[in-house]
Amino acid sequence: MKFQARLSEKQLSLWLLCIVLIGIGARMAHVNRPLGYQLQASWRQADEVQLARNFYRDGMNIFYPRIDWRGDTPGYVEMEFPVYPWLVALLYHIFGYHEAFLRLLSAILESASLLLFVRLCRQVLPPIGVLFAVAAFALNPLLVYLATAMQPDPWMLLLILIAVALIWCWQDKPKHTTLLGAAATVAAAILVKAPAAYLGVVFAYVVLRHYRWQAFRDVWIYLAVLIALGPPLAWYAWAHHFWTLYGNSLGLSNESHFIGWDMVVPPSALLGNLKWETLAVFTPLGWLLTVAALRAPSVWSEPALVWYAAVWVFYIVAARTTAMYWAFYYHCVSVAPACLLMGTGVAAFDRGWVLPRGWHWLKGREFWYGRVLAVGTIVALLGATVVLLHTRDGRTDHLQMQTCALQFVQHVPPTASIVVKGGYMLNEQGYPAAHNESMLFAWMDRRGFTYGIEELSIATLDRIAARGGRYWVVQRSELEPDHLQALVDQRYRLVAACPPGYFLYDLQPNR
Repeated sequence: MKFQARLSEKQLSLWLLCIVLIGIGARMAHVNRPLGYQLQASWRQADEVQLARNFYRDGMNIFYPRIDWRGDTPGYVEMEFPVYPWLVALLYHIFGYHEAFLRLLSAILESASLLLFVRLCRQVLPPIGVLFAVAAFALNPLLVYLATAMQPDPWMLLLILIAVALIWCWQDKPKHTTLLGAAATVAAAILVKAPAAYLGVVFAYVVLRHYRWQAFRDVWIYLAVLIALGPPLAWYAWAHHFWTLYGNSLGLSNESHFIGWDMVVPPSALLGNLKWETLAVFTPLGWLLTVAALRAPSVWSEPALVWYAAVWVFYIVAARTTAMYWAFYYHCVSVAPACLLMGTGVAAFDRGWVLPRGWHWLKGREFWYGRVLAVGTIVALLGATVVLLHTRDGRTDHLQMQTCALQFVQHVPPTASIVVKGGYMLNEQGYPAAHNESMLFAWMDRRGFTYGIEELSIATLDRIAARGGRYWVVQRSELEPDHLQALVDQRYRLVAACPPGYFLYDLQPNR
């Protein structure tokens, strides 16, 4: 007798309860810690610390987010709608300043997403498929990592799941209120983070499938499109003017995101995205389950296939970001449809629908093949989660920087500006890259200037000093080329040295 046939509603509920509790436990682990040196996507998390801190200290106007690497500007920055740091700042006002609130809010949002995903699975999958899909979602390395990351992605993920739930609800029972609610949630998801714009593909597919060409004659559809796109376009236009006025951006206007011919031949866009999809979303065995899902009835497979195809539209269009080695966390948006597809594959094996008709000698064994692939996929996802978290928690490349930052801060008055190296201003293909690095600003709680690696020179430092930059934090390796150390020591006063390899200079020239 097949396991699926023996699974009662009570048994299913108990299994799901256990899986959900494990998933929530994994998401809450290590939530009570401030910004440390154990960082992946370090620049992003340090920015969120600054944004929340500045809302807390300088005013709660959500339309004016501010960063600390502002130079001599007010610090207003081009970014997604800053609801995440704003809510954390609100928690600061209620309970006091605790950076761990950034992690706690992410963990709560991720836990809510897990509960909502259970509902979505039960809506479209049979019991055995639900169990596998929920387990894969609960243990996915990207989601477990993001649950305690100081990033807005958990907000986006929850809103994406709510939007999909409403879209599917409207597909089953078309009502104007549901349609407009789905559109509003799509708008909210895009506001929180722009990758959610791929939901427009899902929305368009469902509407055209239901109405066909009559959709272009329905005023309610136009109203829904206006609701879905109007607020995001208004916000991103408003945020862009901060870039125009002050040159501050969190990777929108100062980064090249879109695919180009150099990523098509050779197909680096495809290969880069496939790498992250295989390592952090499906695993190799999970891809086999996804192939099996194509043999399942369309009522099971179609919703997830449409959803996943829409995600790939985003991956290809924004390939100059999503295919990069550092962009692993962008692939969190495909976890939910991927888990649904793999769950569909497990159910297809369970029903004996996978193997071709001519393969009679293998018939009757599909049940066990499905179980082996399912268990292997879960084990691989669990292993990937352990590896990702171990990599994060075992990192030491930022330890020296944080150690020295905490030593140097006593030498820098609270109102003085620091000067810090960023990254490369151009990527390997020669396209603009967001080079501002913000960890030192977050750890030292100081404002100031950054410069690109290519810009470092005495002239650059003097120019920054003339604009108000005072204390330069520099790593020993930056001073090695062209005897820069001797020139710096001759021109600037050494304030402090940190044994791990950092120096603090006063950029006011020696007299």
